[in-house]
Amino acid sequence: MGACLYTKDRTDQFSQALGQYNFLVKREPRYVKIDNSKGQDEAGFGNYEYTLTSYDADGHPHQAKFTGMGKLKQDHYLKLDTKGAYVYSYEEAFKNNMPKKAFSKLQSE
Repeated sequence: MGACLYTKDRTDQFSQALGQYNFLVKREPRYVKIDNSKGQDEAGFGNYEYTLTSYDADGHPHQAKFTGMGKLKQDHYLKLDTKGAYVYSYEEAFKNNMPKKAFSKLQSE
């Protein structure tokens, strides 16, 4: 229980690893809008690390940190497959495939 509270919305590596293996943390989709000003190619290999606000199906905000395979398209929407702060994968999302609450929050960014 304490691990759930500690890792909630934290994006450091320890929290991601703890959340990934914690059976109390549920796996859920979250949605982000790409803002390239918040992405950095820190290692210099062309993979951009993004720290963005994501939204779950109910429109609640969560911090998300993930690595994109190259610079992602500005203002595009992504569906993140997450478990706590850990991001398993991402795919492009479209308005008609997103929960309305999440989409309305992303539009207001």
